[in-house]
Amino acid sequence: MDAAVPIIDADARLEAPAIDLAGESLTTLDALEAALHHGLLDDWRRAVSADPLASLYQSPGWCMPWYRAYRDAYEPHVIVVRSHGSVVGVVPMAVDRQTGDLVFASDTMADYRDIVARPGYREAVVEHLVRAYLAGGFRNPLQVGWSDPASDTPSLVAAVAGRLGLRCSVRHQPCWRWFPPAPSKPSAQKFLNWYKRNGSVSFDVIESEDAWVRFREEYYRQHSLRQIQAGRQTSFDDRRKADLYENLFHGPDLQCHVTAFSLDGRMLAGHFGYVWRGVLLLGPPSIRLEDEQRSPAVILLSWIIQNADRLGLSGFDLTIGDSDFKKRLGNQCVELTTVEVHGSTARYYARAARDGIVNVAKNAVERVAGGDAWKRTVKPAATWFSFKRARFSEMGPAEALRTAVSDARAQVYEKRVGLVYSMTADQLTPASPRLFPGETCEIHDNTVEDLLLWNGTSPNIASLITQCARTYSRVRANDRTFHTVVVGGRLAGWGYSYAPSAPAQLTETPGAMLEFESGAVSLYDFHVLPEFRGRRLYQALLTHILRTRFADGASRAYIAVLESNTPSRVAIERVGFRLARRNLYTKVWKQETLTSSPAA
Repeated sequence: MDAAVPIIDADARLEAPAIDLAGESLTTLDALEAALHHGLLDDWRRAVSADPLASLYQSPGWCMPWYRAYRDAYEPHVIVVRSHGSVVGVVPMAVDRQTGDLVFASDTMADYRDIVARPGYREAVVEHLVRAYLAGGFRNPLQVGWSDPASDTPSLVAAVAGRLGLRCSVRHQPCWRWFPPAPSKPSAQKFLNWYKRNGSVSFDVIESEDAWVRFREEYYRQHSLRQIQAGRQTSFDDRRKADLYENLFHGPDLQCHVTAFSLDGRMLAGHFGYVWRGVLLLGPPSIRLEDEQRSPAVILLSWIIQNADRLGLSGFDLTIGDSDFKKRLGNQCVELTTVEVHGSTARYYARAARDGIVNVAKNAVERVAGGDAWKRTVKPAATWFSFKRARFSEMGPAEALRTAVSDARAQVYEKRVGLVYSMTADQLTPASPRLFPGETCEIHDNTVEDLLLWNGTSPNIASLITQCARTYSRVRANDRTFHTVVVGGRLAGWGYSYAPSAPAQLTETPGAMLEFESGAVSLYDFHVLPEFRGRRLYQALLTHILRTRFADGASRAYIAVLESNTPSRVAIERVGFRLARRNLYTKVWKQETLTSSPAA
């Protein structure tokens, strides 16, 4: 395909306006770079400055770093519209190399996706965008938006599509924003007071190179852990995204606003946002997982709001979404719009039918179970079924069938024997891991960052790691210790220990309770990843924990395991644990009974 493709005559059904308009699409990065060098960069900047509705995400300061960082995944498709030789509009689009879809530059990374046009040319620029979409024969719907409420682009897109006989659909979403005055009582003030009582609190605006280097590593780490916690794919281990943020921070055309909230010099939350025409646009905040329950990100963003005038900010756009976190900070809610143009009537009706079925089901669920039942019940169930499909696919047909049969039987009748083991310091038999030549093994305490050292594809392991991240804050708040074993720089396994202050429920034998004597310690929830099994890593991890706990004064250690879990029983017996009690756990039609007896 040529680098510059004329699109003014792409479709005879839409007549060109009666003015001297011409358009082209720059469809390679080399062609775009050459055009920028020959004056397009300044023309683009001037068009953005002249457009009161222009978004940061369609400015060259945002788009060019993204085009360059993601050149292997997206091809530029920049639509340039001229009148009498002068640039009157720019629409920075891109083509996904894998799917062939036409999307706005930076795709879902952009909170706003709109055109750039000089006053008086908005409909003409929209027209050229729709023509380019038709001329390219793209199969995906052309999605324009989310758009600011002040933007007339959605109505212009609908008008152009109507003249062309194209179908379009419109959707809306809430967006919270804050504008002065600041609230008299900031959000999460009680947690801020707690931090002030427990150390030296600081809020910092990151501007120097040294401060940026220190900030970015912790920010990337915290953000990645939050993505694991949410069950999403981590992004900052992708070199492209790290390069994008590096170039955004140092770029001359974009005003970044980077802030950190720290306690005794340790960052608890970070924010990388962007200032556009005096308003701060929310970027992805990060938090230290251990402090999650004390809302460090809300504290940081509340500080920004309280100090907006000093920071040179006229407002804070929390962007699309109505999460509780955004509602707490915002003081006004607006409606954003997106419009989709469908190049194929058949695909439009197929999508409309599918959306109609979903809406009917959603309305029915909410009428019966309440307004938030769809979000609270149906969506989690769909996610669970999706996980099960992926898990069965991972197992293979034979193992999946055995698991399905076992699960079905467990719903009717299940009888399990749980074994409780104990030991004292003098019974410990230390074990070392089996390592390959040159291989290292490290065991860490409360280093949740070790979860980032797994990069496999197993849905089951990913689910277990997500659970670790989700419970870490609660684990630490309850004085429990999270132990990880790292082999050759890769996560190999983990487990937990704690000193109970009251009778504790042992996770592997539901319902089983033991009265621990003063000073006892409990070990539970151990996992060794499949590729590291058979190398005595479980025994080595137990050895580390037991040595540490006994050195700290523990009188006895306990661990529970199912009798059917032979590999775990062998491992814990080899390090010196002795059987103390057998618990029979029976489950019949969701009714539970438990009998317990000392071990023979």
